[in-house]
Amino acid sequence: MAGAESPVGLDRARHQDLTGRNYHVWLRRAILALIAAVPVLALFNVFGQHATPVSYHSPAASLLINTPARVRGGLVFTTEIVITPRQPLQDARLYLDNGWFQAMTLNGIAPQPSSETAQGRWQVWDFGKIAAATAFHVWISWQVNPTNIGRHAQDVALYDGGTPLMTAQRTFTVFP
Repeated sequence: MAGAESPVGLDRARHQDLTGRNYHVWLRRAILALIAAVPVLALFNVFGQHATPVSYHSPAASLLINTPARVRGGLVFTTEIVITPRQPLQDARLYLDNGWFQAMTLNGIAPQPSSETAQGRWQVWDFGKIAAATAFHVWISWQVNPTNIGRHAQDVALYDGGTPLMTAQRTFTVFP
């Protein structure tokens, strides 16, 4: 084949020996490596979905918030909030910041709060009495709207009636 003539339209120096293509090969390889890096990074949970529990403590109570800190658009996930009071709560109210609801779909809450209201930037859920040292679990099912991109503050506050007990501050990142 060494002495064979090249087909019409093909130049041996340009198409076989790649003469004149010094950096083009490396440019193509770099672009291909970037494209391949995206699924590899997703395998290592860089783009979210994996829930990470974070505990917040105060003298009156503790909160455990188990939810992803980073998600992708369209993802369906569950948040678990565990309230553990150190003293009996007569009227436990959970305040969720507006960032929980920005471009998010709330699919369901279990157990259902006895009442739901809004106060300024907060959604207020009333759960009634909780005994001291008893873990009270709240599960919330969400879906990220595909147009949701960016960082949101997702603060959670716990009140006993009108008395603030604690506030947990967190952020939430949504990737496209």
